[in-house]
Amino acid sequence: MTGGLGLTLLAALAAALVLGAVAHRLRMAPMVGYIAAGLLVGPFTPGFVADREEVLALADIGVALLMFSIGLRFSLRELRSVGALVLAGAPLQVGLAMAAGTGIGLAFGWDLMQALFVGAALAISSSVVLAKVAGEAALATTAHGRIALGWSIVQDLLTVLLAVVLTALTSQSQAPLVDALRSSGIALGFVLVMVLLGSRVLPSLLGRVARLGSRELFVIAVAVLAIGTAFAASSLGVSVALGAFVAGLALADSDLTASVLGEIVPLRELFATIFFVSIGILLQPAAVLAGWPVVLALLALVILGKFLPVAAISLLARQNPSTAARAGALLAQSGEFSFVLATLGLQMGAVSSEAFSLAMGAVVLSIVTAAPLNALIGRIGGRLDAAGALRRSMPGEIELAGLRRHAVVLGYGQVGRSICRVLATRGFGWVAVDADYGRVRGAREAGSPVIFGDAGAPSVLEQARVSEASVLVVAISDALATLQAVEYAVRHNPRLAVVARAHSSAEEAELRRAGALHVVVAQRELGNELVRHALRRFGVSDREVAAILRRE
Repeated sequence: MTGGLGLTLLAALAAALVLGAVAHRLRMAPMVGYIAAGLLVGPFTPGFVADREEVLALADIGVALLMFSIGLRFSLRELRSVGALVLAGAPLQVGLAMAAGTGIGLAFGWDLMQALFVGAALAISSSVVLAKVAGEAALATTAHGRIALGWSIVQDLLTVLLAVVLTALTSQSQAPLVDALRSSGIALGFVLVMVLLGSRVLPSLLGRVARLGSRELFVIAVAVLAIGTAFAASSLGVSVALGAFVAGLALADSDLTASVLGEIVPLRELFATIFFVSIGILLQPAAVLAGWPVVLALLALVILGKFLPVAAISLLARQNPSTAARAGALLAQSGEFSFVLATLGLQMGAVSSEAFSLAMGAVVLSIVTAAPLNALIGRIGGRLDAAGALRRSMPGEIELAGLRRHAVVLGYGQVGRSICRVLATRGFGWVAVDADYGRVRGAREAGSPVIFGDAGAPSVLEQARVSEASVLVVAISDALATLQAVEYAVRHNPRLAVVARAHSSAEEAELRRAGALHVVVAQRELGNELVRHALRRFGVSDREVAAILRRE
């Protein structure tokens, strides 16, 4: 049974809603549910069958909006801030993983172009999965999070380049290398024209629409700009992905960036959902089951082809073992851009439907295993740090033998340092723990009692004499390490007063069950502070404000 566009869209979105919610409840990326929805409405399962061509046409819009939003968020300043480690390491890692993937494909009897497309697709990590597994706070505040985020930014750029080059090499030509150079030249010219000319014209055009004061017209203008530029690029032989990315890039530094992002995100999420549903429609479950050895080999490539190079390159850049391992674990997965490259190969006729299904089966498995792998490597990383600390010289010995009824502060970032500074000013004893080796070394050189190690590791908590402490303050963003530290500390010191930070009500409930006395939920406290200031302007007393907030 099939239906028209309206019925196809309804069935796809309804299935995506239900199965995406199931994936979310299982703490997996919702895109896994969307892909399962595509399987449900696809031709390889009984019942309703969505129109494949209609779904793929809508999926192209999803790719365009996805790349447009990435271009809007792209910042050369942010790219420079990740340093030489990421700028040199990410291309090397992608090259190594792509070479390994190509070798695996050739070993299984694929032709060169098919092997190249699959190798390229599996060499790229997913920023969506990265944010889901690590949490946005950890990406900004931890050393391994910053490395993984910067690595992902460079990979996103390489995805665009790979799409251009592979498309040119796939063309039926007697001189594919010449075609690749010509396509790269056209793509480069398109980028230069859009960045130099578009960055002046497009913001002006959107500004004129914005001055009309109609939100509806502004939304339409943004959609026309994103989708129109993408398909204009396609008419020149440049990929839709590159066209949309450059359109976003042209607006990245304008005053309208925040407004454009605010309007494009809902559209992007809607059509990106259709894109992931389209992946499920294209998947052949029978091919995945029949080719399970190939799927497992490709899954090993996804995990090891990123984890090992990222960890090794980070170690060579003098990162501590835990940071290197955790950064590698965060990137040991694939997602949306793997789907983009593989779908491009399928549309170009370079990738067979069977090979596409096998590769995408490996990608889906990598999404499912991302969180457990990250948790495992986190525990191993703590032990690596403990072993590494014994071999590294650390200035300034800490004398804790006589320390009693002190405060243990987990995390010596901006928040942790502020807490320790106040404690020291009032004359209270304290010791801090942090997993950033450079930060700890600097603190020890300044005479501060800071221990290097994983806050959730029992050996580190023992060294901080948590069993003799009066207060434990947990100021780290790692939810798992926070829970482990609170459980261990309360078990070994039942009278300990624990104050911890959380990022959600669910985390707060877990920490309270573990024995935390006070849990600070960052977003809630921010909202409360804004409410206090707003009500004071209306003459509401502090006592009334406190009562209002208690009721809330």
